[in-house]
Amino acid sequence: MTRLIRPAVFVALALIVVLVGAGLLLGGEAWLASRGQTPPDPPPGPEDLPIGAGGAVGIGGAGGAGEGATPVPVPVVVWLGDSTAAGVGASGPARALPRQVAQLLGHPIRLTVLAHSGARVADVLRLQLPRVAAVHPTEVFISVGANDATHLTSRPRFRRDYDRLVGGLPDSVTRVVLLGVPDLGGPRRLAQPLRAVAGWRGRALATDIRNLARRRRAIYVDIARGTGPAFRREPKRYFFSDRYHPNDAGYHLWATVVAAAVQGGGG
Repeated sequence: MTRLIRPAVFVALALIVVLVGAGLLLGGEAWLASRGQTPPDPPPGPEDLPIGAGGAVGIGGAGGAGEGATPVPVPVVVWLGDSTAAGVGASGPARALPRQVAQLLGHPIRLTVLAHSGARVADVLRLQLPRVAAVHPTEVFISVGANDATHLTSRPRFRRDYDRLVGGLPDSVTRVVLLGVPDLGGPRRLAQPLRAVAGWRGRALATDIRNLARRRRAIYVDIARGTGPAFRREPKRYFFSDRYHPNDAGYHLWATVVAAAVQGGGG
């Protein structure tokens, strides 16, 4: 027995050294990535304004109703989440993801964006959800999870908080759209092996979102599958200059995937 214990101790110590070293390496790479160029939050767009087909700001609350006609109810849309929903990397609110999706769906809406850069699902639950009821939305889009992947939020906590978030939406909501985690193995701002770890974590959390969408009867949008290959092939075309967030063209690619999932009833 003595001969077996000594090698086992050495193996255990070596494993600890490897794990600590890997943790320090990933932590250092994450710190360096966070020190890179970060685009500012886009200037705020008009909240709760009617947006007609093509993205134009409409007049009044009726969508295309003539004088004397019965007003057509306009969907009230709220976006929650992180920088991807807030439009970081876009040249302005009109080119951010929420408005590009509205343009592609092609019907008037009233749009409010409550998303904030850097948010994790716990932040959306704590800071954004309490503001939703006052808007009386009929549709809610949620894009969050990338920061949870890079900050190593545990999957049980992620699942619990995301389920509470969706379950806490007001009764006025008739359609919920959940965007999966983007392909975090693509951004060159993240060095290896952090990029590989982030990509693996993103896929794991995306699976949790897909399962939640099925259970909550929400629409799931597979952003990583729908946009990841294009971002990897042509990073200069789709990434903002920080090599992490989408630019206008990148958000347009996202918007086409989101619109297709909404029009198809699920992703």
